[in-house]
Parts: sequence; C-alpha cells; structure tokens
Amino acid sequence: MPEPCKLYRIPLDGNPGTDVALRSKYIAAFGSACYVSEAGTFDCFYKTWEAACADAVKIGEASGNAPYDKGYECEPVGNGNYTLQVGSDVANKITISYDDAPLQSSLIEIKGIPTEVRGPYRNLVEVTTIKPDKGFYCSSGQVGDDGMTLNQREWVLEVNRKAHGGEIHSDLAGFTWPCVDENCKPTTCTEKLVLLDEDDGKTPRYDPDRAEVHHVVPRKDLRGCRWGTNAYKNAAVISARLNQHLRNKVPPEKEVVQLNKVPPYTP
Repeated sequence: MPEPCKLYRIPLDGNPGTDVALRSKYIAAFGSACYVSEAGTFDCFYKTWEAACADAVKIGEASGNAPYDKGYECEPVGNGNYTLQVGSDVANKITISYDDAPLQSSLIEIKGIPTEVRGPYRNLVEVTTIKPDKGFYCSSGQVGDDGMTLNQREWVLEVNRKAHGGEIHSDLAGFTWPCVDENCKPTTCTEKLVLLDEDDGKTPRYDPDRAEVHHVVPRKDLRGCRWGTNAYKNAAVISARLNQHLRNKVPPEKEVVQLNKVPPYTP
C-alpha cells in the first residue's frame, strides 16, 4: 500500500461537493489548494499548517457567510491538528485537521465540464498495473527488434515511429505557449511536428526538440501527492521543451482538447 499523503485540511462551510457555485467561490478564494477527489469530495488541503491557518480565517467571507473574526493565532492540539478561534467567544473555534489527502480526480474541466483525458495511445493494450505516480517504465508485453521486452515508454515511441514512416511526430504539433527567446525576451513557442529521435545516435541527450513521453495528468498534483497514472490514455509524445513547460501543472484545457481529438494509434 502506498504511503498516505498527509496534509492540513480546512473545514469549509456549506456543501461545495454538490453546490457548484459555492465550490467556485472557494476555488476563487483559495486556488489550487482546493480540488475534487476521485470519490467526488471537495476539500482544501495545504502542505503547512501556517498556510492552512492563513486561509482558514477567510472561510466565512469566502463562502458568503458572516466573516470570521481575525487576529487570532492557530493553536496546536497535540495530535497534529490545530484550532483557530474565529469569534469573540473563546469557544468559537474551528479545527484544521492533519488528514490523509484523497487522490485528486483525473478529470479536467473543459468549459466547466469534467472531461476524461483520452490521449492518442488510448487503444494500446494495458498489460501492467495502472497506478498514480507511476512512470511509463513497466513492461508493455511487446518485444523490440533486438528481442528485448519494451517498456511502456519505448512501446509508445515505437508505435508513434511506425505510424509516421520512421519519424517521431509530436502529438501536440502546433501547440503554442509563452516562453523566452535566446535573449530572454518574452515570445511565443510553437511545438514542431517532427521531433528528434533518441534512437538516432546523433540526437543530443538534452536537445529541447528531443521526443519525450509526457504524463498529461502529471504524476504529482500541485500539493505533491500522487495523481496521474501510467495508463496509455494519459501518455503523449511531445518535445522536451514543451514537456518542461507542462510539467507539474494542471493540464490546460487546450492541451486536453487537442489530444482528445487525435485519432488513436493502432500498432
């Protein structure tokens, strides 16, 4: 069993799990600390108690209810939890709990609709255990030209290569993102169609146009907990430079929309 991801949870007013408008208020107030879990729950978790306490005092205001009194300090309970006084009565307290943070949902909101990531390798047969925070290094069950078993990453690249006459094409060709040029001036980068192949001995190891296999939903969420899996539907072949830009971010809508439109590869 994987180790639980222990974080500090603030107690939200109302029921944002079912009240979408209230959920939006909390996200607007507390940002990436708040998320919907795979089980459908909605909470706000923090890496440190200090950050949790700083936002906890804003819960009343953020929810649209009576604002909490401010100026009080969080006090340790002794079991990892903290309490925060939020009213003039000393008994008027809330608890910041040190809890196991649930797995964040892998559905990405597209125009307000939770959407499954279904990348172009979604039809490849899964022969290994699919887990959050796992790289594409498990066995694919396929054998390469050298007679050796290919791992998932190698198989994805081989499928892409065979589909394009020996070249590796980016699954996000034409994708644009903000970057800087060689003079450190802001500009816009555009993903190339043809990428450099690691099997070509002339390809530099750290070339920014080298093909990499990217986790669309990152292996870790924004709080450092397990998230994206090694499922083929979560894989995309992109350049090293674009992979660096997208790393450890919630997948942008345009990335998911573009990948979900790519016809699935057939090995």
